[in-house]
Amino acid sequence: MATKKNKAASKTRKAGTGSRRNVPAAKKPVVLKKTVSGKDNTALRTELSALKKMVLLQKVKQELLTSKNIGSVELDTLLSNYLTVILKLTNTSAGSILMHDGESLVFRASAGPGSQKLIGRQLSTEEGIAGWVFKTGKTYLSSDVVRDTKWSSKISAEMRFPTRNILASPLTTSGGVIGVVEIINKAIGRPFGKEDKEMLDTLAGQLALDVAYTVLLSGSRLEAQRRTTQMELAMVLNSTLNQREVRQRAIEAVTSLLGAEVGSLLLVDERTKDLYFEVALGEKELQVKQMRLKMGEGIAGWVAANDQPALINDVQNDPRYFRRAQTITDFITRNMVCVPVRSRGGVIGVLQAVNKKDGGLFTEDDLEVCWTLANQVAVALENAHLYAELKETFLNTAEALAAAVEKKDPYTGGHIKRVVEYSAAIARHMSLSLNDVEALRLAAVLHDIGKIGIRDSVLLKEGGLNHEEICHMREHPLVGEDILGHIEQMKDVRKILRAHHEKWDGSGYPDGLKGESIPVHARIIAIADTFDAITTDRPYRKAADWRSAAEEIKRCSGTSYDPEIVDAFLRACEAGDITIVGG
Repeated sequence: MATKKNKAASKTRKAGTGSRRNVPAAKKPVVLKKTVSGKDNTALRTELSALKKMVLLQKVKQELLTSKNIGSVELDTLLSNYLTVILKLTNTSAGSILMHDGESLVFRASAGPGSQKLIGRQLSTEEGIAGWVFKTGKTYLSSDVVRDTKWSSKISAEMRFPTRNILASPLTTSGGVIGVVEIINKAIGRPFGKEDKEMLDTLAGQLALDVAYTVLLSGSRLEAQRRTTQMELAMVLNSTLNQREVRQRAIEAVTSLLGAEVGSLLLVDERTKDLYFEVALGEKELQVKQMRLKMGEGIAGWVAANDQPALINDVQNDPRYFRRAQTITDFITRNMVCVPVRSRGGVIGVLQAVNKKDGGLFTEDDLEVCWTLANQVAVALENAHLYAELKETFLNTAEALAAAVEKKDPYTGGHIKRVVEYSAAIARHMSLSLNDVEALRLAAVLHDIGKIGIRDSVLLKEGGLNHEEICHMREHPLVGEDILGHIEQMKDVRKILRAHHEKWDGSGYPDGLKGESIPVHARIIAIADTFDAITTDRPYRKAADWRSAAEEIKRCSGTSYDPEIVDAFLRACEAGDITIVGG
């Protein structure tokens, strides 16, 4: 029994073993791998690169719109970045962005072989596919430009760039078409398709909005800057009666407000009626100032002769252009705004701005700004001219009065004129302001006016003076001060007249002033007065030569005279600014 049971169990085990052997084993899960082709991988990299460019573009836009200064350079940077993104997204090798300047289309951004040669080039709105797109405001796709009648091969031939196909879209704003973006030669010889057209239209629309906003923002900021500069100029012109400063400020303003490289102010010579360059900014100022224009000669001469403004953006081809100026200065004039300066019922000059910066063009707005400046300058020049005439009349009156006093003493003939000249020569070797120089001249003219109150017996005495006569002669600074006492505007001159016989060490008269407590003008006149006295014949001695006089003044430096002014006097002598005829 046991044996049977064991055999049965054995069979059961074998059967079980066999059944397990027939059951198939569990299979491992299969992982399917997607294979990315080289072509798809290239496209992916292109899209990723374009995305990066788009991010960079957004950064450039943000920096541009938050910048304090937005000009043509910043706008060109925006256009260039936009073009880079457009070419990446459309897988294109070349392209350009052209903007309308009011007359023609101008290449502002370009990419591809030789593209830099295109920047700034003008294209007629009647020319080529870009011109057609601008005029119609429609996108245009040319799959085979060689057979396309709208295509102009001129630029392609010049650049030696084989063009196969073109896709161009207008840059359109609410005000109309402002430019054109065109892309050339789809990569790998493929044609442009519907997706490319939709992509370019979208980007062109966004670009047009960004450009319009940038121009608007730039215009508002420029207008604000212009108004600020005009207000500052008006304040300066109203605060000065100095003709030289008026002229200089006017040119600085016109070059700044119009964004010009250089500017100039030409005035009409009342005697010859020629135009001469009164102020000219720029590296060639000295050469420019040597030129004169006949009335009607050159653009400036035409403006003056016809009393009409001129806005010229292609000066080289203008028949009125004065080409000798270019030869003399080696300066190439591209464009110009030129307006007449009117005063006293006629044209007294011409204000002009030359060469818009960054290769730009002058506009009607620039012309209007120049007109406004010219009117401001005319009024300021007229006021300054009247003031100068009034001042000259006053100075001539003072000289006549001083000459009348001088007539009393035949030995001092020409003394006043010489003291004025010597004082001016010393001043040129010092750091004196223009106002100080003018005050010095007037004080030098009037320094001996007090001698009108000195008795002739003392003033004309040929021998030496006694103590009482010396005291009487020393009263002339006080008399001179008293004569001018009723003229409030002469209060500073009165102080100079009173102090012109004071000495550096305090031993002078009438107040015994010492050092820098003596007005600087009086210290200068003291040296000039002494130098003329030594080098002029007197009843009691002959004149000394100028070298002996200079040595005497040098000897008294630090005692009678200010050492620094003595040094300036000696420099003037060495430079030949102070000389004695026959000395």
